[in-house]
Amino acid sequence: MKTDGKMSYKNFIFPVNPYIMHISHQRNIIEHKIPLNRNIVSDMGENARIITGEGEFFGTDCMNDFDRLEKLFHSGGGGILYIPSQKPIYAVFDKLELIAQDTENVVKYTFRFIESFDKNKNAVSETCISDGVKCLWDYSYEYGIDIEILVKANPDILRPDISITHGKAVKLC
Repeated sequence: MKTDGKMSYKNFIFPVNPYIMHISHQRNIIEHKIPLNRNIVSDMGENARIITGEGEFFGTDCMNDFDRLEKLFHSGGGGILYIPSQKPIYAVFDKLELIAQDTENVVKYTFRFIESFDKNKNAVSETCISDGVKCLWDYSYEYGIDIEILVKANPDILRPDISITHGKAVKLC
């Protein structure tokens, strides 16, 4: 989802990108020990990516920004995580921590997302093909993308509440 270079998750666009971001890639390796100092290493594939970071909200509304993020955390489930310069991934919001509260209109926080391999969402595409039944509002709900972002990404779709023609590509990002 294109959010003018800002990180987003589901329908929340971070007002300011986190200043620390870690994206951890790891393989699932199993080592089998064999007598006489030998071993066999089996590569069982990639583990889910873990995305952690730290950021700040600024201004007189900074605590409201954190409250909205906290509400999103408590809603549970997975959604599309967009990190600038990365392909969108389907992830679950695993951890949120308030570090410092409203110190001179600054709220510091940390977060953690874990990539999800949900059978229906394991590959997040930049587009999807309309089934002729759903409208932009349906795609907004299904993919956890703010309706305003979908409307902006699909200027040729004049009404977000009308079914989209079967076979038409709908831009999600």
